[in-house]
Amino acid sequence: MRVKPIMAGAALAVLTACSGGGVPLTAGSTAPTSASAPGGGAAKDVMVNVAAATGQFTENFNPLVQGVPNLMGTWGMIYEPLMFFNQSKSGDVQPLLATKYEFGDDGRSLTFTLREGVKWSDGKPFTAEDVAFNFLYRRDKKDLNAAGSNIKDAQVISPTQVKITFTERMYTKLSDVAGAPTYMVPKHIWEKIDKPSKETNTKPVGTGPFIMGEFTPQSYTLVKNPLHWDTGKPKIAGLRFWTYNNNDASMQALVAGQLDWAGMFMPEPDKQFVAKDPQHNQYKNEAHLYITNLIPNLTKAPLNDLAVRQAVNVALDRDKIIDLAFAGLGKPVSPLGLVLPLFQDYVSPKYASLKLAYNQDKARQILEAAGYAKGGDGYYAKDGKRLSITCHLVTGWTDYISAAQVMKQQLKEVGIEFKAKEVSFNAFVDIQQKGDFQAMLWNAWGGPLPFQMYNNILNSKSMPPANQNMARYKNQAVDDALELVANTPPEQADTIKQAIYTIQDAVVADLPYIPLQQSSSLAEFRTTNVTGWPSEQNPYALGLPFSHPDNGIVAKNLQPAQ
Repeated sequence: MRVKPIMAGAALAVLTACSGGGVPLTAGSTAPTSASAPGGGAAKDVMVNVAAATGQFTENFNPLVQGVPNLMGTWGMIYEPLMFFNQSKSGDVQPLLATKYEFGDDGRSLTFTLREGVKWSDGKPFTAEDVAFNFLYRRDKKDLNAAGSNIKDAQVISPTQVKITFTERMYTKLSDVAGAPTYMVPKHIWEKIDKPSKETNTKPVGTGPFIMGEFTPQSYTLVKNPLHWDTGKPKIAGLRFWTYNNNDASMQALVAGQLDWAGMFMPEPDKQFVAKDPQHNQYKNEAHLYITNLIPNLTKAPLNDLAVRQAVNVALDRDKIIDLAFAGLGKPVSPLGLVLPLFQDYVSPKYASLKLAYNQDKARQILEAAGYAKGGDGYYAKDGKRLSITCHLVTGWTDYISAAQVMKQQLKEVGIEFKAKEVSFNAFVDIQQKGDFQAMLWNAWGGPLPFQMYNNILNSKSMPPANQNMARYKNQAVDDALELVANTPPEQADTIKQAIYTIQDAVVADLPYIPLQQSSSLAEFRTTNVTGWPSEQNPYALGLPFSHPDNGIVAKNLQPAQ
């Protein structure tokens, strides 16, 4: 069996012995260190108030279908996956319901050793039968699996061991199998449900740190699960989720001290939030979730011309775009299309110091060398056609609209016409899928390894509707490198890195995407009632209340303030 080594943070404690060549999951330093709960962490009265939504709540706790209006806390707080992949810290994989895993069958199987003594919140034991059921249920229920499944079988080896077999190698898909997409549900309840996608699950039974409390369309609670396997946690009594008429109302509630936890955009968080109560108000800028790109359609003029993409790339002043359109909260972005410093270890040595350049003179030189000539209207043209780019945006997305306005002016200065076209979100998705656009502003998402980002946006097999390759990029060398990574056991790190370097060569040479910023997503906290929030010094999970299963990790590590 080929084994995946865990690259976790310092001072990790092995939870189980590594028998039979398996890999024990290691417990990262998840416990916040900022304070201890008074009296050993009694949770008598502390309910954490969370900004959850606008508009009325719909009672729906179905963890098997993502994208429906499920209530915050369903994933992560009530239901758990087998493992936790920390998006705030590269290589930090932590045990939840599974304590060990091992690849077998040349990467086509995964055997999990499960944590002993875990119970569902109704008191019934959690066993390998439950885990096997979860994978077979997802394989067999077409309304969960309309696109087909790569799950071949799931076999119970013992009460604490289960083997899942697949139709393909899974070396790069461990997080899909054991992480956030795959939350465990109890067999004794869900085996009776024939149409799981239609189930609202108003009486949820999970293994997570919280259980359902009370529900109204305006507010609901999750309360401490007394049967949770993580001894001594949670230390708070629970969480109350609130809905507001609009974002302004929820921001006013946060600033007024009526909320403890939020994840909302505000242009000047230091002035608007921290300054109102510097002792207790804090925020964390989670700037490594995605990259905002100007996405060229490589099948349509004029951005199918590499010279045009190169000219646009150097004509844009990202610092000004971030300051004027994104309130200065975005981060400078890597030309390699990776979130940094999260994946710094995967940067090719030849690009270690590579940065995006802003040089309008160079933009003009590139265009003129490619045969473009500036006309009397101030815009470049070639073969009688003005160099003009229409960029699609979603109506109402004010930061992107502002970004387009800044870009329009910057590109005009070098002789490129740039026009923004706003459409509804549904229309925007439609043109993404059909490729009926010249350019668009959109985000690229990844996963716990660089492979996921590159595979999503660069693999020729990832074109819509399969995935995020909106640019319609095709490069056989990139496809081959991605396939090599997908078929290479994770312990062969040098082979994987060399393949990643090959992909970066193509990204630099071909410029398939024009990156604008590394994302900004604000998590706001108050320490009046509870402490132990994630921080730059202790990024034990994402601090966003809507990010899962991070929200469950955070909530169960909070401690009543002293």
